[in-house]
Amino acid sequence: ELANTAWAFAKLGVPAPQLIDAIARAQRAGGSAAVGGFAKPQVLANAKEGAPESRTPERKADQLLSPRLITSRLTKAESLSAILDVYKRNGSSFDEVNVATAWSRLSKARATGRERADFFLKEERALLQLLQHTSRTIPRLDARGISTTCYSMARLRFEPAHATMRLLSAEAISRIGEFNAQDFTNTAWAFATLGIPDPQLFELIARASEQGISSFKPQDLTNTAWAFA
Repeated sequence: ELANTAWAFAKLGVPAPQLIDAIARAQRAGGSAAVGGFAKPQVLANAKEGAPESRTPERKADQLLSPRLITSRLTKAESLSAILDVYKRNGSSFDEVNVATAWSRLSKARATGRERADFFLKEERALLQLLQHTSRTIPRLDARGISTTCYSMARLRFEPAHATMRLLSAEAISRIGEFNAQDFTNTAWAFATLGIPDPQLFELIARASEQGISSFKPQDLTNTAWAFA
């Protein structure tokens, strides 16, 4: 039971040094039988750091991180490479919030035009995988997630993302009633910035924006007007 407890904390990537120290003391006092013969020293050592037993603990631990911890790592990563590396290590565990956060962080990372172009060339395969992952999670995105992802892809200007933008548009059209003023603005700005024509989407945004014009902030109005210009 003690061993399973240590394993559970390790698998979830939750550091619990005091608990693991207590389990280790119990193991020393009662031998391996006291913990079911399961809690190997390496398991306990890794569990202290929130990592499961592995020959490459850092990478394996990342693969088992919870979506909440993945979001935390994405938020802390600053460079384009560091942000994408979180996806490389944890892609199988990414949920829709992680996907939207990854694009947002990539779009905000500081990089010159040349650095961004080099990054696209070097990491094209991983970025395409992230796009495919995004396409699969689109139905689970909320209105904010849809608009934020559109906005982030437009800021990043990764050309292969245009196909994914079409899928985001279809989802936005079917759920336009869930959008607020900021969602309308971000989505319209994104498609206008990338030069992706979508008459149906813009017609719905125009109609919904007109009905809810009182909820728009001055900057929302400015950006929406620019998108329709």
